[in-house]
Amino acid sequence: MMRRTDPSGLEVSLSGTNPSHRLDWDSDGYRSHEEYLFWSRRVCGLACLQSLLLSWTDVRLSMRELLALALDQGCYVVEPSGAVQGMLYRPFMAWVSSQFGFICQLVERTPIQLSSREVRPGQVMIASVSAEIRDPDTSDPHRGGHLVLVYAAGDGVVRFHNPSGYSHNSDSASLPLHVFERFHANRGILIRKTP
Repeated sequence: MMRRTDPSGLEVSLSGTNPSHRLDWDSDGYRSHEEYLFWSRRVCGLACLQSLLLSWTDVRLSMRELLALALDQGCYVVEPSGAVQGMLYRPFMAWVSSQFGFICQLVERTPIQLSSREVRPGQVMIASVSAEIRDPDTSDPHRGGHLVLVYAAGDGVVRFHNPSGYSHNSDSASLPLHVFERFHANRGILIRKTP
């Protein structure tokens, strides 16, 4: 898996969670290609967390290790039918605060015009958006269902990492605030680095 540091100073995984990317599944801790395919569309929030851990801490965990911890903490619930609930914000926030020392704040029913004002160096937002955000020209998009890491906002522009973006826009994407708003579900999690 390739990683690099983008202009925000956050280290990003260039593999993302797009199953079309060719990866060495073992290097990310998965036991099989099938296990990766099952989880790859469900761990966008963990991909955001992994970027923060790589950038803000000395913690180096594979995606499968993060997933195992998140499952243990109730951040995802696998139902008997095989359906997955999650990422569940409150268990995620409690886990990330206790295990990694980050300060988390739930954002609900708050438009991006307001919540993005809280994004600054040392404080980011995992924002709920539609996965369709990778195609900004999508008309009448859904809102929510996917998570991206907003690392900068200002001058009417939102800058973010999209774990399911295309190779040319996954590690560092930017959209005008009014375009981002069309995909945003008015919820997310502010995460602050502790001193």
